[in-house]
Amino acid sequence: MRITKIAYITETAPGDKHAWSGTVHYVYKALREAGFNVIALGPGRPVFIRYLLAVLNKISLFYFRKRFDYRHSKIYSRAFGRLFSNKLKQVDYDCIVLCGSTEIGAYLKADKPVYYILDRTIEGAINYHTILSNLWKFSERQSIYTDKKAMLSSTKVFFSSQWAADHAKQKYQIPERKIRVIPFGANLDKVPDRATALKEKTKKEWKLLLIGTYWLNKGADIAYNTLLILLQNNVNVSLTVVGCTPPEDLKHKNLTIIPFVDKNSVEGLKTLWDLFLSHHFFILPTRFDCTPIVFCEASSFGLPILSSHTGGVEGHIKEGVNGFLISHEDSGAAYAQKISEIINKPGVYEQLCLSSRDFYESQLNWAHWTSEFSKEIKAN
Repeated sequence: MRITKIAYITETAPGDKHAWSGTVHYVYKALREAGFNVIALGPGRPVFIRYLLAVLNKISLFYFRKRFDYRHSKIYSRAFGRLFSNKLKQVDYDCIVLCGSTEIGAYLKADKPVYYILDRTIEGAINYHTILSNLWKFSERQSIYTDKKAMLSSTKVFFSSQWAADHAKQKYQIPERKIRVIPFGANLDKVPDRATALKEKTKKEWKLLLIGTYWLNKGADIAYNTLLILLQNNVNVSLTVVGCTPPEDLKHKNLTIIPFVDKNSVEGLKTLWDLFLSHHFFILPTRFDCTPIVFCEASSFGLPILSSHTGGVEGHIKEGVNGFLISHEDSGAAYAQKISEIINKPGVYEQLCLSSRDFYESQLNWAHWTSEFSKEIKAN
């Protein structure tokens, strides 16, 4: 079957660069640039049912301190199924692509191939990610049910990491033939050319960069400890944290806080470029993550990454090529030691910058993702 027309199903508008860290938009853009006729069926959401279920969750949290994962509940998933099944009747398409949302497709009625683009399984993320922690048992069962039902009924599931793929095989018994792992790309409208990314930087002061939304969740406290340890070891180093703020009493002359940068604005993108180009390492001791897209972006700027070994992080870090995975239990000492090892051996840092950019060009870009995705759906 020759596939040219894709029904692209998303809860949000495909032009929304904020949905799923921009992945919904950049997948849509990449598929169009690859020559597919992408028919956007989003945004779409059963608003009234969502409102009622969200209220129930708030009541549950207030009175019982327990969460109701209404987003993956059967009632919400069925409502999505009705909504998008009706939308599909109105268009001509060869296959369906659902980006990041199994709840939308679990009860979808369609007679064409269905493909999911995901970064986790619900069962693998329960009690790992905070939003899926402390759930009612009935809610756990329903969320796992809708997630598994969607994957089992699909033609193929595309995961961004082996961690997520292994969960699908082990916990859901999804057949190997229905799973493919392809890393995501950088969610930026523009990345630097190779010469700009690899331009030599002054090393009078080693600069660490962290970009994340929540101070503790992204391990900014560990990055701060890393800074202190390096300074104690007489390394001239500074840390810039973007996107979150520390506790009020935490201040240091070598710590710079930038509370927010909108990378989807011209000014914000320029600020990000300046930060990536002026810093030496990207550090993210995240406590839980499925796919930190920012690793693709850091690699495009030739910035070596240091992150914790957890979740799907290793899906976008190749050890010793574009970064290093540090024990999840480490509080900063191993990060500091790895940085010291790199900067104290002549030529090692420069080689890491080069291989980080190489890895971006060969793997961590949307052109590569689309090429591999296209081969798979054309083979089915």
